Amino acid sequence: MDQNPKQSKAREILWLAVALMSLTTGIHKTVYVSFKESWYFYLFALISILLFKIRRNLRKKED
Repeated sequence: MDQNPKQSKAREILWLAVALMSLTTGIHKTVYVSFKESWYFYLFALISILLFKIRRNLRKKED
């Protein structure tokens, strides 16, 4: 799929960072506002974690 394994690893790290930032933002917004206003941050964190896992599995299959 990818020619350069460093790019694939960088994409994994990117998805993991997005997941952590979304989760942190969701927790912060839940504490200071409400869950009703922050549920979409948790959803985005979940999607980012799933994409991280997919990228990781693809990279491991290539190796």
